[in-house]
Amino acid sequence: MSLRFSHDGPAFPEQLVDALLAGEVVFLCGAGISTPQLPMFAKLVETCATRLGLEKNSSEIASFDKGRYEEVLGSLSRRTVDIGDVSRKVVSILQECSEGADLTNHKTILKLSRNLDNRPTVITTNFDTLLEKALEEAEGQGFSQNFSFAGQDLPLPGSTEFCGIIHLHGRMADDTINLKQTPMVLTSAEYGDAYMRSGWASRFLFDLCRCKTVVLIGYSAGDAPVRYFLNVLEADRSRFPDVHPVYAFASVESKNGPDTQWSTLGVRPLAYEFSIDQSGQQCHESLWRDLDKLAELVERPRSTRKEWAQKIIGKPYRSTEPDELDCVLWLLKGGRNLFSTAINTIEDPEWFDFLHSQEVWDERDASWVTATWVTKDLNSADRFRQAIRWMGKLGTPFADALGKNYESSKPPSVFWQQAWRILISSQTHALIKPDLKIYAATKTIQGSIVLNTDLYDAIELISPVFRITPRYDSGKNPPERLSDVLGVDWTVSEQYEVQELIEALLELKAPCKILEIASGKLSKFIATSADLDEIDESYDRNDYAVPSVEPHKQNEHYDGPIFLVQLIAGLISASSEENSFKTLSIVNAWRSMPGILGARLWMHALRDKNLFTDEEAINGVSETSLEIFWSIRRELPLVLRDRAMGATSHTLEKIEHRILTEGSAYYDRFEIEDSSIDWREHARDLAVWLRLNMLNAAGVLSANGKYELDLIKSRREYLDRDVEDQDFFGSYSYGVQTLDGDAQPLIEATEEDRLKIAQEVAESPDLRKQLGWGVYCRSDAIGAFDTLSKTAPADSNTKLWNTFINSLLLSQEDTDLSRTKLIARVLDFLSSANNSFLSSVVGSLSYLYSNISFQMRSEHCEWWPRLFLLAVKSNAGALDSTRDLYHDAINSPCGRLTQILLADIDECRKTNNKTRSDLMLNLKQAASAKGQEGAFSRATLIRNAVFTLSLNNQEVDEILDSSLTGDSEEAIALRSILVNLTENSPNISMRLSKHILTGALEVKGRGGVARAAAAKIIVPALLHISNDENADRWGITLEQTELALKNGPSILRVGASIILKQWMSAPGKDRAKVWRSSVGPLLARWSRDRDLCEKELTHHFADIAVASAEAFPEALQQVFPYLTFQQGYGNLHSLISSDIPEKFPRETLVLLWRLFGPGCTAIPYEVSKLLDRLVESEPAIEMDRRLQWLDQNGIRYE
Repeated sequence: MSLRFSHDGPAFPEQLVDALLAGEVVFLCGAGISTPQLPMFAKLVETCATRLGLEKNSSEIASFDKGRYEEVLGSLSRRTVDIGDVSRKVVSILQECSEGADLTNHKTILKLSRNLDNRPTVITTNFDTLLEKALEEAEGQGFSQNFSFAGQDLPLPGSTEFCGIIHLHGRMADDTINLKQTPMVLTSAEYGDAYMRSGWASRFLFDLCRCKTVVLIGYSAGDAPVRYFLNVLEADRSRFPDVHPVYAFASVESKNGPDTQWSTLGVRPLAYEFSIDQSGQQCHESLWRDLDKLAELVERPRSTRKEWAQKIIGKPYRSTEPDELDCVLWLLKGGRNLFSTAINTIEDPEWFDFLHSQEVWDERDASWVTATWVTKDLNSADRFRQAIRWMGKLGTPFADALGKNYESSKPPSVFWQQAWRILISSQTHALIKPDLKIYAATKTIQGSIVLNTDLYDAIELISPVFRITPRYDSGKNPPERLSDVLGVDWTVSEQYEVQELIEALLELKAPCKILEIASGKLSKFIATSADLDEIDESYDRNDYAVPSVEPHKQNEHYDGPIFLVQLIAGLISASSEENSFKTLSIVNAWRSMPGILGARLWMHALRDKNLFTDEEAINGVSETSLEIFWSIRRELPLVLRDRAMGATSHTLEKIEHRILTEGSAYYDRFEIEDSSIDWREHARDLAVWLRLNMLNAAGVLSANGKYELDLIKSRREYLDRDVEDQDFFGSYSYGVQTLDGDAQPLIEATEEDRLKIAQEVAESPDLRKQLGWGVYCRSDAIGAFDTLSKTAPADSNTKLWNTFINSLLLSQEDTDLSRTKLIARVLDFLSSANNSFLSSVVGSLSYLYSNISFQMRSEHCEWWPRLFLLAVKSNAGALDSTRDLYHDAINSPCGRLTQILLADIDECRKTNNKTRSDLMLNLKQAASAKGQEGAFSRATLIRNAVFTLSLNNQEVDEILDSSLTGDSEEAIALRSILVNLTENSPNISMRLSKHILTGALEVKGRGGVARAAAAKIIVPALLHISNDENADRWGITLEQTELALKNGPSILRVGASIILKQWMSAPGKDRAKVWRSSVGPLLARWSRDRDLCEKELTHHFADIAVASAEAFPEALQQVFPYLTFQQGYGNLHSLISSDIPEKFPRETLVLLWRLFGPGCTAIPYEVSKLLDRLVESEPAIEMDRRLQWLDQNGIRYE
């Protein structure tokens, strides 16, 4: 496939155009690009010989005739007295001809020759500087000096420096643009050296062809550079398969007969037809005209591609030329950025047939594009007919896309709403995920137009489907029935979302129709269950899958038929009001369905007075089979309760007789194994008891029935009660319950026996009785204390004492004063207890002590050291390094005691401006304690280090300093608390700086942990950088911060970058000033080690640059080396929400290119929106090759 802009111009292969747009093409330019201003090689040789005053000899004439002009010049140079005369004459001739030369062609070449970094890259064997002059006119005076290279001083192909106007054979001087002359390859000897003996030119061109696609322009197949270069290249092509193709523009009289010489050289000719101008010379207007159009595409691919596409596909398909069709195919293949253009431009639907036949898009894109196009006018009959046609071609994907577009733009007329809905529903939505199916169905049912097919689709989603699983444990060998070899699981997809769909169906004003459809689904479900051996004469597995046919809390967490059954039950009343005759027909069909589930629904319908009279309902129940009458626990008794009152006495006698006489016949059918308890009489009594109670509730139970009911109650004590909800179910879920203790035995006990009873209930296997003591303590705390205090505290009562002490914190009935007095009595009473007993309750006591008032703790200050020492001794084991030290500390006795100690010291300082001596002794005890509890105490002191160090207790400070030092598990854990949890302050930073720096290197975890640790070292550094007068008070130098960031883990640097971003973004700050005064200078000291250029930092460093506001260009330049390609889709929130794209479009493009340029795994869709903002802010940026690449490879949702 090729692009062709005219009948006489060249056809540009698709691969070449794509390479041009990717910046992978280099033009190798010959003398032809400068004609007719500059002479071709033959004319140059003629003129040179004439000005030298030399006649060509016979050998020179022979070489000239063969086009070997370099040999002629070589011979001429040997015949002159000064070998340099030839080159000087050549330069003189070219300089004269260059004056006032037309640079149009050269500018076109430069437009086509920029790489993705926007740098010009052109190679020429010409000596003139017309390309440089064209570049100066485009970019400004002096620009070309840094982009002009000549001779052997050439940039290496494939290197980052490879760019510029490269004169392969040397360059003449040009004083107007300050370019000096270089040695030139002009004669045959110089060609031989460049291409063969030294071979530097051959190597350059060969390396070029391995990394770029080369296009020759301005040459004929016999030109010297072509001969020397291509013969060498063709010899190496078979050995180096990575050599790129080489193209050459070839002028021909007719494209039916191209120049075959190019093909023999292994070059792909791009033929175009030349014409003869008035002077009799060849004219190459067709080439340059079409190259200029190609340059428009390369310079502005966004707008040009869109313009070309609109121009062609806006016409009727049959009026387009073949070249235009090729152009459309190239424009639309391989990218989605013109799909919206096609949708908004195409009027002739034949275009879609053509594009589909050419596989321009995959099935998904074809469905989306065509569906979007037809739904642009939902009131158009023509587009509706096209939709029908494409539905037949694309099927379900098209229907899905059509449905989504329809929902976003519904037609105003009811007729077209119905037409489109029917069309959409003609295909099943197999590709929609189950949850989206249910969501879509719910929205459809809630919509203004609901079709019959919508109802069927919705009920299908509510209906259960089965999954077969193998069975290995039936014990039947050989198997006797299907259930011996397979299991069946019935399920409904997305059962938590299906309830909303059920509610939508129940609200719809078509209950009879919905009931009819749902009843059909129920019939199919029951029939399938029977096929699967789930239903027989005495068993129906589905009965257990539906606790209640109507909504009930017992139905929660059930799957399978429960949803369909609940829908049916919920429709009966509304359906009977709409059409009682049809509803009755549907309901009566349930009675004869296999199994029990249909009968249960029928019985539920018996309660509806629009369908059945009381007599009909009770008579219907009385005529059911033995199995149905006795197996239904809920729906049958409810019919008796609700409908018995209006039944005739004869029917009531018949139903009561069945209840009193049939039970044994039903339950005696069940066989009891020899070793099992016979449960049948109990079950019979329960079933009869429930049914008789329902008749009694209806007020129709006979005297004989009441007598039988009383007998059952006397036989079964547990049935001597009212009927409860759980009696209607075979199994009953109470959900999550709060289990309350039973304190009654303690309340009723005498004071003398209460302690003994309390000890007994504490050891009872009944959990309610165990909890009874706690309930008693909370309800009568004083009485509980009186009970315990009757004997001395003993180890046998520790369980009771722990429960009692804990209850003092929970008591809500006693007044504060009585509670305070009681706690004082408890502390006084327990003060005489031995340490063995107190060790058993130290946890409860320390918790109680920590929660009493400061005044009470002061009055009982002797308890703190005693409790602390007991706690230390009770937990003398080693520290567990796998656990969170501070988490354990705050839940430990010593941790709580240390925390309240600090609070008491603070209270003293506030009230008396001094601290009690006993508290300072306690502080030392807390700091110096051994074992786990000692570590918990020190963890608490370190967590509150700001306050602890403010006490200026040298002994305590030295102990903490020692504890933080070293590689012990406790030291590491304490340093973690210091850097992660302790408040940051100058005093802490100064006095514990060495531990902070060590802890920063040990930091683990992400998020807030990493940020807190980083803040400890970053804040002092920022203050130093900004010359803050308080910087020295923090005790951490700038050099120490640098070293910590370099040697610390990656998460520390990530945390530091987040802190810097927050520092930049603080409200009320001049962000540019903050960057220049602190953040920028600090980042200038960030390690340049490549190993520390981590991808995790990229997002944060980019955000820092964005946050610098007016300093963005300089900030971006500084962080640029640390930015890497974003993997995945990156995070552009900061950039998107800022005005940086509008203020600095060029620099924003640099950032986007760095993050999402070639090598990135995915480009976020937000990039395309950002590119639009850049172009809107600075239209000229559209010509930037980087923006073009990002736009072409990005994702657009339009």
